[in-house]
Amino acid sequence: MTFGILGPVCVRVGGTQSIELSGKQSVVLASLLLNVNTTVSKDRLIAALWDKPPHSAVSNLHTYVGQLRKSLPTGTRLLTKGSGYLLQAGTEEVDLLTFDQEVRLARLEAERGETESAVERFKHALALWRGRPAEGIPLRDDLLAGLAEVEEWRTQARLDYAELKLRLGHSQEVTGDLRRLLTEQPLRERTWYLLMLAYARAGQRDKALDAYRQARDVLVEELGVEPGEDLKRLQAMILGGNLPSITSGPQGRGICQLPPDIADFAGRQAELSSAIEALCPGRQRATASEGAVRTTPTLPLCVISGQAGAGKTALAVHVAHRLRRDFPDGQLYITLRGEDNRPTAPEEALGRLLRMLGIDGAAVPAGLEERAELYRGRLANRRYLVVLDDAADEGQLTPLLPGTPGCAVLITSRRRLTALPAARMIDLPLMPPGEALELLRSLIGPERAAGAPGEAGTLVRLCGGLPLAVRIAGAQLAARPHWGLDQLVTRLSDSRGRLRRLTHGSLSVRDGLAVGLQELNPPARRLFRLLGLLEAPDFAAWAAAALLDLPHTEAEDLIEQLVDVRLLDVAGRDRTGQTRFRFHDLTRAYARECAEADEPEDERLAAVRRALSAWLALTRQAHLRWCGGDHPVQRARSVLWSPGSETAERLVRDPLAWVDSERAGIVAAVSQSAALGAYELCWELASAATHLFETRGRYDEWRTTHEIALRSAHASGDSLGQAMMLNGLARLRLARVDHAPARYEPATGDLAPAAGLGTEITVM
Repeated sequence: MTFGILGPVCVRVGGTQSIELSGKQSVVLASLLLNVNTTVSKDRLIAALWDKPPHSAVSNLHTYVGQLRKSLPTGTRLLTKGSGYLLQAGTEEVDLLTFDQEVRLARLEAERGETESAVERFKHALALWRGRPAEGIPLRDDLLAGLAEVEEWRTQARLDYAELKLRLGHSQEVTGDLRRLLTEQPLRERTWYLLMLAYARAGQRDKALDAYRQARDVLVEELGVEPGEDLKRLQAMILGGNLPSITSGPQGRGICQLPPDIADFAGRQAELSSAIEALCPGRQRATASEGAVRTTPTLPLCVISGQAGAGKTALAVHVAHRLRRDFPDGQLYITLRGEDNRPTAPEEALGRLLRMLGIDGAAVPAGLEERAELYRGRLANRRYLVVLDDAADEGQLTPLLPGTPGCAVLITSRRRLTALPAARMIDLPLMPPGEALELLRSLIGPERAAGAPGEAGTLVRLCGGLPLAVRIAGAQLAARPHWGLDQLVTRLSDSRGRLRRLTHGSLSVRDGLAVGLQELNPPARRLFRLLGLLEAPDFAAWAAAALLDLPHTEAEDLIEQLVDVRLLDVAGRDRTGQTRFRFHDLTRAYARECAEADEPEDERLAAVRRALSAWLALTRQAHLRWCGGDHPVQRARSVLWSPGSETAERLVRDPLAWVDSERAGIVAAVSQSAALGAYELCWELASAATHLFETRGRYDEWRTTHEIALRSAHASGDSLGQAMMLNGLARLRLARVDHAPARYEPATGDLAPAAGLGTEITVM
């Protein structure tokens, strides 16, 4: 059985017998074939089937897929995967896969100088085409873009085929193929270049020069631009009786300034697919049929953002290498040093890019506008992939963007550069454990990782899913083959020494974090340091306001600066409507290091006590709003910090939403209060949260906070605090009958299981 999409969609059994499919079945099959061996979501299939999906779209889709399965022979691997469908097939079973493989092999043979063999492969690949891809079925946006991309692959293959035949001296044969291609797509300068070269090599100098005049006319009329330097240079050579060698091609063609590909690249498949899709969208035909509406394609832009060490550059370089054949004129790469104190100026970046494109240094203009004009003119109507690594902001990037959609731009930055027009944003998350393990295995060898699976899992957990940290750990193990994985696990288990140990050669997690910190103004740096002192797993902006003793809105502005440079992550919105933030474990460790180094101890303690007292103040207000006077709490004697009446009212308007949002923070605040010796604040917070925890059935948090506070009160000799916590634990036993009773030893402050069953804490 073979599937065909390079023409009308078809299914053949035994090479001859065709299977008849309905229109909707053909649309579904075409979408699956365009993404063969990749899961296609139901949403994408529905978008391919209907401009305005009916209410029964999902049900109808299930029906069409079921009908398609029945129509296809037994053994067809059309699988349901999560919220989509997957068609599995081998290279020889789908004409598109066969075409792709043959073209790749042909290009490899051409690079090795095996021109005749490469020509035969291109001939075989192009013979697979029976018409336009998926011809005869209704096309919609998503499907149309994918099919247009496939047609672009065919065009590039036809041009490579023509160029190779010119190498073999088949000039007369090539001119007809190129003329037909220009009838379809008259704006491709590479096609005009090859046609001029073919005429000139066939001894038809006048036709070659006439082809240049035709090219100029169409480019001026359609785009308002003169021919590029390659066509002008070729015209001058023909006029002078000289011709370039066929192997050299147009100047700049095939240039590659990319760093080496990442040999041990692992994971990131979803992000990889998204970037490729963004940079190679289906291109519209260069001309439209008479009377049709002409569309204007836009420059494909993709921005990969993420925190330091997330693997932004590694992904960008890997994507760029994967797309080299899609951008045959070349791939440009430049680092913009956006994370440094002095990012690369656009003028400097343009100067470097122009020299990559073959412009002599003396011919590079001095001004930014003149350099941008020359740069865009050199890239016009060509297919270059421009990789701009480590960008600072949109202002730095704008002069570096090509002016025509034949090119594409791949950008990396810590910041989310949302002001770039029509850019695909890829926010690079931390690596899932499975992908992090895959990366570690690629670094140290699968056998070594398989020999200690538990330690390997612990190691990637200690690295927090940060690819840079995993890479450093892997490099350390690779450099020390005599180490067991358990040795490195032991070294990294000390949270305070982890950052110091995550360094290898030029790789350092701490250095990457330090660069991000340099971008901040002094108040934001101080907030970063102080936030690192909190034990809460996540927090809202009011906690930042308490740490700095600032109004809530000012603290929000500062916290957003930390988010912008990826030193703080957005954890989502809680039930009170507040945005919550959290640190990566390694970033928190760095923040704490900075606080201990740069903040006086008394100021550190005062800031943390303000935040802890804010938890108490807000929890008491939530308690009073929920319980009124029916369940009073012991009047707080601690000095409290409040974010202001309006903010506090908004936070605790729904008391149960408050406790749902802050339960982990309350437990952490109770524990941290005890550790700091703020004993009274500790038991007051545990007491204030009791009825809220009880209402929500949060018995574990109730018990944990009271046991911590009981020990804290005992340590300080606070008899009132001990009595309050013992009473709370006794009530807990009544509220939750399956809770184990306990015996309290006043002399030591210890809690231990009591013998027998009871309903109260026993005070010995």
